[in-house]
Amino acid sequence: MSRKPSFRTFISAVSGELASYREEVARVLRRTGLEVCDEKHFRQGAATLLEQLRDYIRDCDAVILLIGNRCGAFPGVEHAAALGSIPEFDEFQKATGSAEASYTQWEFILARHFGKDNYTFFTADKFEPDNPSADSSDLHELQQKYREWIEKTGKHRDSFTTVAKLIEDVLVLPFPDLHQPKPISLPYPSLGALFKGRDEFLTDLRASLSDDVQNQATAIVGKAVHGLGGVGKTRLAVEYAWQYADDYTALLFVTADSPANLRRNLAALAGPLILNLPEESAQEEDVKVAAAFRWLHDHPGWFLILDNVDTEQAALAVEELLARLAGGQFLITSRLARWSGAVEPFELDVLSPNAAMQLVLDRTDNRRRKRDTDLADATEISRELGGLALALEQAGAYIAHRRISLADYLAAWRTHSPTVQDWHDPRTMKYPRSIAVTWQTTLDQLGPAELALLRLFAWFAPDPIPLFILEQDEAEAIWRDAIALLADNVPAAIPPGTGGAADTLAMLADFNLIRWDPSAETVSVHRVLKEILRNQIPAQQRSAWLTCSLHWINAVSTGDPSDVRTWPRWDALRPHVAAVVAHADQAGIAKPVARLMNDLGMLLLQKANYADAERLLRRSLAIADQPPGSDNPDVAPILNNFGSLLQKTNRLAEAEPLLRRALAIDEQAYGPDHPNVARDLNNFAWLLKESNRLAQAEPLLRRALAIDEQLYGPNHPDVAIDLSNLGALLKEMKRLSEAEPLLRRALAIDEHSYGSDHPQIARDLGRLATVLQKTNRLADAEPLKRRALAIVEKSYGPDHPKVAHRLGTLASLLQESDRLAEAERLKRRALEINEQAFGPVHPEVAIDLASLASLLHVSNRLAEAEPLMRRAMEIYRDFVQKTGHTHLRMPLTLEKYKLLLRSLKLSEEEITERLQQVVR
Repeated sequence: MSRKPSFRTFISAVSGELASYREEVARVLRRTGLEVCDEKHFRQGAATLLEQLRDYIRDCDAVILLIGNRCGAFPGVEHAAALGSIPEFDEFQKATGSAEASYTQWEFILARHFGKDNYTFFTADKFEPDNPSADSSDLHELQQKYREWIEKTGKHRDSFTTVAKLIEDVLVLPFPDLHQPKPISLPYPSLGALFKGRDEFLTDLRASLSDDVQNQATAIVGKAVHGLGGVGKTRLAVEYAWQYADDYTALLFVTADSPANLRRNLAALAGPLILNLPEESAQEEDVKVAAAFRWLHDHPGWFLILDNVDTEQAALAVEELLARLAGGQFLITSRLARWSGAVEPFELDVLSPNAAMQLVLDRTDNRRRKRDTDLADATEISRELGGLALALEQAGAYIAHRRISLADYLAAWRTHSPTVQDWHDPRTMKYPRSIAVTWQTTLDQLGPAELALLRLFAWFAPDPIPLFILEQDEAEAIWRDAIALLADNVPAAIPPGTGGAADTLAMLADFNLIRWDPSAETVSVHRVLKEILRNQIPAQQRSAWLTCSLHWINAVSTGDPSDVRTWPRWDALRPHVAAVVAHADQAGIAKPVARLMNDLGMLLLQKANYADAERLLRRSLAIADQPPGSDNPDVAPILNNFGSLLQKTNRLAEAEPLLRRALAIDEQAYGPDHPNVARDLNNFAWLLKESNRLAQAEPLLRRALAIDEQLYGPNHPDVAIDLSNLGALLKEMKRLSEAEPLLRRALAIDEHSYGSDHPQIARDLGRLATVLQKTNRLADAEPLKRRALAIVEKSYGPDHPKVAHRLGTLASLLQESDRLAEAERLKRRALEINEQAFGPVHPEVAIDLASLASLLHVSNRLAEAEPLMRRAMEIYRDFVQKTGHTHLRMPLTLEKYKLLLRSLKLSEEEITERLQQVVR
């Protein structure tokens, strides 16, 4: 966990005179780990600026004052009076003869007042002010008397004429050693002397960034380095970061090739190997992204590379990010040349012939077979490869690994050139011929095991690939099938066990064809190589290779995605499942694409990512349901899951026909007493309950219970589901004495099956606690509700809708116990969570608004309650207009609104008019 700096420093200066000096001091101190603040960080709100300065300086460990010739702005007399008695202000008045002090003078007065021997000041002498033409109406005579007074305190360090002199003096102050490791997530170490031909570009880029910053660490600077694929955009961005690392508080790298990946990789910044934030264990991406944003806001001076922003959608997402973040510098790498005014594009061209030639010689020095023709051969290689940095680096790695001569490599390149032309597509790939030839020349040196593995990886996402996929039992068989495709259906031998995979990965890493991260246990394959590998496959074999990758990802994508215990594995596989499935769907492959889309949709549904979940589940259903309306049993699980999503997003009328159809399909396929039928009965009954058709739901749940008890016995987890659902239904039907024993039995079964911290336990605890609450056993119910809340927070993270639900149920008990303040806090948190998850106009938000308004009503805070209740009714009204259905909670909320309006002493005519406004 990142340690918040404990040593707080305030820097005082008149902005119109010494702003650049102040900012340079702040920048240097922040690099040591100090927390640094100044007057411009405060905004007047409930407290005056002077009060905010007082409160901050009181808690500071050090105050540095830069004293110039100007007083700066003055607070109002009433603001100073609000501070009360300050003896040091009396001293100031006596010494200067002035009844008022400026803000910067007050900052010194307050530093002395809270006298911890922690203030130091420097006076400016014969310097060029930041704004010499500014209004010079400051009271210079007052400032001179002020300077004479403060010099008598003995805390004066020295005068300064340049910022360099000031920094030198500041750094000898007795600050504690707070330097923390700089967060760095750069994907590569520096090439050092092997980084060729970019000095002028780096100088221009540095000058542009520095000019835009204008000596302010809080400025946003957006630069886009664009150019053709393989030109070395990413490498240049990383080298720039390493070269100027001392000037930044953090060096961060985020792949941003799509809006989804931008979000996911921003979330990854919170992880233990980068920022190491407490939220890194949260299950939802938005929580991690918000945490990363907060860190960036609190630690200005960072440098963030946004890599591979190559599509319009990705560019829009990045520009939105630039508008939301302040405090650092961005460098974007992209193939796009067109950007808005917020981003200045820098076009990166190929290396010059001389730089490219020198790169080949230096990269292979002492690792190649040297000949007299090396200079000429290196020149020819740089020309043939078109000066592309990626191609040249890859060629050098191959030559060094094989210890061959430059002439040998050049001959191999030319021999394979016609072959490469057969599969290169410049329209779609946007890569020049030379880089494709370079990759092909290297690929042709691989054995069948290495090449087959690369081709399998080619269909995966650019994200790191977890190595556990190579440890699956099916992995070797699929790998053999792939090798057979290379060898005319004659499988080659693979060394048994993980050693075979390790040897193969080592070979690929030697060629820089993959990046192997042993600590993270992942490998990454460059996106350029993946495109080339896929295009290299003969058209008649593409389906076979894709099918191998699809079977592989299907074999490793195991575990129920609705069970949080499987999420670490699913999170690692998620981008690769999505990528392979997308390729397969485009190729018209139905199995197991529909199942994988369904599972991935369920994962996103559990994570409250409803929009992406719906897209996947709709597509999964469309693929599996062929011909449309068929009785294929594979369709039933997808219908159930899609129906569940529609229920969670309050589209009950759309969900009902899906759930009815799932039940009919399974009854026809498996008979009336199959566990799939019991599952369908549970799902359909729950929809009936949500639609207030309780009497119709009960026989379905009893039938499901009978099926599962007959099949599994009385103590199976599926039986617990039936018992819990039936108990919850009976609770809604006010048959509490019947509900309680069923819920207690469900809880006992689940605790035996799952332990004490599984989400199923939270469900059982919550339902049982509600029955206890309704039978006036509040003291017994409260610990159950608190335990249920703790379980879901641990399982799903603090900002999941399931947490909002548990907060609401606990708040209802606290309100009933007349603990209104605590209940209000929980209800407001639940509202905030659901607004974030569902948006501001969802029925779940209306429920939270009405609940909070009711609490405010009973607290006699009517003016606060009325707009919340009105907003809830407006959401319900819009829901009715959109769906044609009245929401279950709408009539009850309408009655509560009437009571609230009457409590406001409105006339009946006014009440009628307001009600009409929210229901018409």
